[in-house]
Amino acid sequence: MALTAPFYSVSVLGRVWLNAETFELICSRPQGFQFLAGQYVSFVYQGEEREYTIISPPEAMELRFLIKQIAGGKMSRKLASIAPGSVFEMSRAKGYLTFCPTERPVYFVATGVGIAPFVAMAAGGTRGFTLIHGTRNRSGLFYRQELSAAALRYIPCISGNNETGEKLPNLYRGYVTQYLKITLEPGCYDFYLCGSRAMIRDMTHFLDEYHPGVRIYNEAYS
Repeated sequence: MALTAPFYSVSVLGRVWLNAETFELICSRPQGFQFLAGQYVSFVYQGEEREYTIISPPEAMELRFLIKQIAGGKMSRKLASIAPGSVFEMSRAKGYLTFCPTERPVYFVATGVGIAPFVAMAAGGTRGFTLIHGTRNRSGLFYRQELSAAALRYIPCISGNNETGEKLPNLYRGYVTQYLKITLEPGCYDFYLCGSRAMIRDMTHFLDEYHPGVRIYNEAYS
């Protein structure tokens, strides 16, 4: 694969599994690499190229990525077993899902690993937002404690079967769109959406129809 500049060589420093299918990949930060919280990069490794969001704050010395190992996914399978010290190529930072300071109430809405840009924003100092994170089960509520500390409100939405265990504050049983349909008061808000295309489509239709003053920023994860 022919690479166009600027691409950087990145070394793998380690990997931390967060649940049975999702892990955090820790990499070196190349000299001169700059990014904003919420941006993503392209990885190029063994003939494959995929995009992943940086979850580190912009001042971090290491780069961290939240990655889900997908059945049949060529790149995620390789990264799930890549050895420390391995080197791959990484593009410069891309993307526009970055935080814009505002006087409006701010909602971050994520499904699954779509939480990644909001992890970076919180780590970078963004505060006072309402965060709604939708997952199938509680093991997918990545970085819950850190995000709860940064958020004005943190709402976990679990769509899978009932689970036993720790009682979660503000837990909603259902989808993020369902939660907002019954709780969102009229007003002008800034909404940041990241996750499945279905969630972004449904949320955008709902907000456009019932809250036309809302500003929407979004990024879909395939």
